[in-house]
Amino acid sequence: MALRWSGLLVMPRILRCLNVSRISAMLLRSCFLYGTVFGVITFRIERKNSQLVAINRRGYLWICLVTRLLVSCSYGYSYYAWSGQYDDLYLRAFFGFRLIGCLICSVIILVMQFWFGEELLNLVNRFLQLFRRMQSLTNSQKNRFGDRAEFLLMFSKVFSLLFVFMAFRLMLSPWFLLTLLCDLYTSVGTGMITHLCFVGYLSIGILYRDLNNYVDCQLRAQLRSLNGENDSLNPQPTRQAISNLDKCLYLYDEIHQVSRSFQRLFDLPLFLSLAQSLLAMSMVSYHAILRGQYSFNLWGLVIKLFMDVVLLTMSVHSAVNGSRLIRRLSFENFYVTDSQSYHQKLELFLGRLHHQELRVFPLGLYEVSNELTLFFLSAMLTYLVFLVQYGMQSQQI
Repeated sequence: MALRWSGLLVMPRILRCLNVSRISAMLLRSCFLYGTVFGVITFRIERKNSQLVAINRRGYLWICLVTRLLVSCSYGYSYYAWSGQYDDLYLRAFFGFRLIGCLICSVIILVMQFWFGEELLNLVNRFLQLFRRMQSLTNSQKNRFGDRAEFLLMFSKVFSLLFVFMAFRLMLSPWFLLTLLCDLYTSVGTGMITHLCFVGYLSIGILYRDLNNYVDCQLRAQLRSLNGENDSLNPQPTRQAISNLDKCLYLYDEIHQVSRSFQRLFDLPLFLSLAQSLLAMSMVSYHAILRGQYSFNLWGLVIKLFMDVVLLTMSVHSAVNGSRLIRRLSFENFYVTDSQSYHQKLELFLGRLHHQELRVFPLGLYEVSNELTLFFLSAMLTYLVFLVQYGMQSQQI
């Protein structure tokens, strides 16, 4: 009997620990630690007055800046010397383009850390403040991040991050080991731009979804029930319902402003990172097919790069859908008060929705959406078919 009662007491604790939203939060912390180790994230998250706050670390910032500068210089020299051992001009050209792309992305990271560090820190604090306000409004659990869909995306992202270490093969040559370590540090930093954009747009999607669910399920019921119950006595909703409506309108505007700031900071880095991913997939495929190296490391790296693009487009898709769903909530049909000021506030808010639709256009050249995944997939398949045909014809000649 005692064992049975102890088992019943332990089971809720196990289920609480296996909560997918909590596991997603733990995976997010592991991604944060991953970016910190590789010198891309230079701030820390502390709890002050029971609130999470991002705080800059000046000393670690300068360590990361100097380290990335030295590693980039060593990487440029050693990688160029290493690629010179290949006689294939096309392969050497691919290596050269990848070297230039990685160095450009490293410069972007240095510029963002040095000149836009405070702005990035303020943006992170605004994200944390939005999540706090959302938890206060919806009375949701703390230390959670999304639901099952976000858990699957975060789990796939962590697996993608860990696969980088499986794709590299260690050799005892000191020169090759130096080139390998510099390439690992630089390429991981380049990929972290895509990972940060993934986390940012996933967070925006979670905020939009939670707020939309609250408005559709709770706020609408509050206003409707209060109006029906008090129609004969007091046709005005209570102050609490009006206050909740004001909070929702404020959160919608704040999420939009945060998403605009995030897009403005990561517009150019995201474009360069996606271009670098496409170039890396092309280079690895060319090297694997024409040189006959059908190893798990090479093709796994291609799949990993493609999976990063898929995860990014899925996170952007969730954020864009959340911003568009606001129009379907029919705010104009909500019973607010007879006060003209509240009606004007709703009209202004609904009018701004037509100009506040979230769309991700890096440098205005293409839209990051599910169509981008199809473009990457079709481009890679066409390129692989071309390489296979070219390899077969070369063998016949």
